[in-house]
Amino acid sequence: MSRASGSVTPGGVLGQALLVTLVTPATWVMALAVFLIRGGILLVALPILVLPTPVGLGNVLSPALSSIAFGSLPIEILVVATAIALGSLIWLVVGGWIAATLEAEAVRVVASDEDLVPLLASSAPVWPTDRRLVATQVLIARLVAYLPLAVALSIGSVRIVFVTYRELTSPFDVESPIVLRVLLASPEVVVTLVVTWMLGEIVGAGAVRRITLGGVGVARALLDSVVVLVRHPLSSLVRFWVPTVALLLVTGPSVLAAGAGWDSVRSALATRTDPAAIVLTTFLFVGLWVVGLLLIGVVSAWRAAVWTVAATRTGTFEASVDRRPGDWRNTPTSERL
Repeated sequence: MSRASGSVTPGGVLGQALLVTLVTPATWVMALAVFLIRGGILLVALPILVLPTPVGLGNVLSPALSSIAFGSLPIEILVVATAIALGSLIWLVVGGWIAATLEAEAVRVVASDEDLVPLLASSAPVWPTDRRLVATQVLIARLVAYLPLAVALSIGSVRIVFVTYRELTSPFDVESPIVLRVLLASPEVVVTLVVTWMLGEIVGAGAVRRITLGGVGVARALLDSVVVLVRHPLSSLVRFWVPTVALLLVTGPSVLAAGAGWDSVRSALATRTDPAAIVLTTFLFVGLWVVGLLLIGVVSAWRAAVWTVAATRTGTFEASVDRRPGDWRNTPTSERL
């Protein structure tokens, strides 16, 4: 029995995507690169970063936050904010375009699997040949899909700033980490950010597949993706949350293990009495870090493949690319149950 004969239920799509991912290791590297470019680098670099203490953070930020709270904006804060904004814009455009290129290529690799080609919504799909244009459209679609998240982040950041100021100047709980205290003090911001991020991921992922495999424009791709989400909310939520939770379960322990390995390296370097221990702990740290990156790459590739596999089935069971959902056509896609 071929891998394509799986069920079209959410569980069948997840299983089919996992099988395709395991036999296409090239997608692991591309998915890992996309993960790192889109912010994952901050997570995997945590083991070797020295984070400021609440006291040190308060000494640095309290004067600036006090000035902002009283309605004034110091020139130093303006310069730093401008530099951060410019750096973020460059990263958003350049890094985002590179990530979009890799994402589109991974979609093509997965969709080219021998058991998925017969499931494509068209009997003779014609994929766009201008890959630079596709990457640009993918980037635009992703950015548009994340607009609600950007709005929520802009509004929520004001609340976060004032809560942070309060926790730094007059905290009620000095035992818990300041990040945890700030999040617990503003749950509505956290919920809003999670929901808008989820919607952006779902709509963006669907639009990317419509652009890459269907050759449609950005507006049409986003609209089609929203239609699929509205018509099949449960399937969309399952496709998003199951791989996302798996990614969190892989990333968290990987970062913690690499952090423990880095602490061992620092301890060995501090003593400088046992060169063998330094070498051993260094190899252990590197090994844990590499294994963690490998696991993150595999799960990220599976997470992306889920949407590609689902897109190959939309010709019959979801929003068709050229006809009404459920229309019969003289191709193998309408015969498959």
